[in-house]
Amino acid sequence: MLAADEIQQVRAGLWFWQRFQPSVKVDCSSCAVRVAAGLMLVDPIPLAADAMEELCALGKIAGIVATNGNHGRAVDELRKRFDVPVFAHASAGVVLGFPVDREVREGERIGDEIEVVEIAGAAAGEIALWDARGVMIVGDALINLEPDGLVLLPAKYADNEKEMRASLRKLLRFPIEVLTFAHGLPLVSQARSRLKSLLA
Repeated sequence: MLAADEIQQVRAGLWFWQRFQPSVKVDCSSCAVRVAAGLMLVDPIPLAADAMEELCALGKIAGIVATNGNHGRAVDELRKRFDVPVFAHASAGVVLGFPVDREVREGERIGDEIEVVEIAGAAAGEIALWDARGVMIVGDALINLEPDGLVLLPAKYADNEKEMRASLRKLLRFPIEVLTFAHGLPLVSQARSRLKSLLA
């Protein structure tokens, strides 16, 4: 994958980077969230040397999360580089192509802080991650790319669109202020209300 040239702070404790990837013909996005142990990287794509140096200066890399089986990205490379565990759902581990150190399920917490929400019907092993500071981190089930903005994962890529939509409604029980995505820019304004409208 091509490396992103810069990281951007979305809000306190949350950083984001992305780059268009010709191999999949779409922007691939990643984020880092601060937990007590350091930084948890979510669906990371590679970072250029200067950007990686900047990220590492923010704190120790504590672990990596793959939100579904399609998000091998730079996960294994960074796991080896920083000697940290990879977290993913068991169903994702089957297709990632490398070992998952810690399988996670609905309601479990990563780093004692980030709550796992299973999103059935999307990609294999799809999970969302809730940070109680108001941030919901989503894998492929939701996309926020121009010109369409916030949309559901297209049916042709979902295991079961109806089940995915039902699973996504679970997110509405959280007081979401920011949504991040594996494809697209973070949504920092009216995130929960826009999600509610999409799922109506």
